[in-house]
Amino acid sequence: MSDLYTLLAFVTAVVVLVLLIARFKVHPVATLFIVVMGLGLVLGMGGTATVELVMEGFGSTLAKVGLLVIFGCVLGKMLELSGAAMKITETALRMFAEKRVPWAIALASTVLGIPLIADTAVVMLIPIVSALAYRTGFSMMRLGPILYIGAYVMTSVIPPGPGPLASASLLEVSMGEAILYGLMVGVPGVLVATLYLSRIKTYVPPKPEFVEHLVGAGGPSSGGSGEGPDDTVPGSKVGLFGALLPILAPIVLIVFASLAGPALPEGSWITGTVLFVGEPTVALFLACLLALPLFRGRWRDKETLNDLFESGLRIAAMPLALTGVGGALATIIRETGVAESVAGGIEGIGLSPILIPFLIAAAVCTITGSNILGVMTSAAIMQPLLPSLDLSPLAVYLACATGAQIMKHANSSGFWVTTTLSNMTVGQGIRSIGVASVLSGVTGFVVLYAMHAAGLV
Repeated sequence: MSDLYTLLAFVTAVVVLVLLIARFKVHPVATLFIVVMGLGLVLGMGGTATVELVMEGFGSTLAKVGLLVIFGCVLGKMLELSGAAMKITETALRMFAEKRVPWAIALASTVLGIPLIADTAVVMLIPIVSALAYRTGFSMMRLGPILYIGAYVMTSVIPPGPGPLASASLLEVSMGEAILYGLMVGVPGVLVATLYLSRIKTYVPPKPEFVEHLVGAGGPSSGGSGEGPDDTVPGSKVGLFGALLPILAPIVLIVFASLAGPALPEGSWITGTVLFVGEPTVALFLACLLALPLFRGRWRDKETLNDLFESGLRIAAMPLALTGVGGALATIIRETGVAESVAGGIEGIGLSPILIPFLIAAAVCTITGSNILGVMTSAAIMQPLLPSLDLSPLAVYLACATGAQIMKHANSSGFWVTTTLSNMTVGQGIRSIGVASVLSGVTGFVVLYAMHAAGLV
């Protein structure tokens, strides 16, 4: 079987994948399964061997990342329902002067984007943001997209976001490195996107249903009333330390184990303890336990100990299925010789290898509307190519994560949630959310490219 045939089969498979999801609206899990099976068959693996490889790739991938996805989704649900997310937002808003409200929202969104999916953060916090827009006179075309973009970038670049978890697992990048370096490319992206959004001049008022209770109680003002967010939204009884602890503790444990573990004495109980609590699955489960006190006396109730966990499992179902079938795709690519053919094609056209995962992730996200699918599909395609390309797994991971932010538009649920709840038109949504997502992804990639050129990744 010629390299040209193998390469054409691979390119056709990618095109079919994108068309089935974007044009014909086939579910991503079914689409990936069709593409994986078809690729194995046309490349001569045979029916039985193809099924065996799919099962092998699916099972081995979920064995690595399954519990991580589950515990990450459960943690996000706990922070949402306990009031912790609201407390973090209210605190961030108090830290900034009124004219710096956009940056306060960006800070809160960035922190909440670590455990929460961006769509969830918007739905939860848009009443607060709308009330602030009404009181301060800020346009919702600024504040709504800023609320979305911070969480969107974080859930694209660092675990426990489902996409980064799957990508790091497929590429065998340690969770400590994924978090640490993900922040290094993600935070500049949030800053640049927020800077752009805060300069938008078009005024869009908040939706009336979010501010009708404020009418007659003090309208928009350029100077501000000096009132905090608790004037419009009932304050949470959750303390700030308790709200932040379940978010920051697993990050600290994972990063510390990753960096300090190799330097500690081998075989000592201290080393064993550090490596145990810093193992990502254990760290995320401990974070879930640390979130229980947020529910106060309700932590013993069935609704908290059982029903809430089941809610997290329902959220985790699709990321788990996507991750498993993505692992199957990586296995098929590796075992059928596609990797060598693609690597040869990249070398032949003289394209910098680090651009490939970035462009693949950007194309998948732009066409399908899913950053999770973008980062995961790009990682699945690139993983078998690593031995043939002069790239570290960490560099590929970061390229996938930055590319998968580009770009949000009318085929994305997050775009519609933010646009609709922010009272914007589609055109205004593209000018704000769409452009901001491109800026965040490109900025992160520029930072990555500089680190790669300097030999840091």
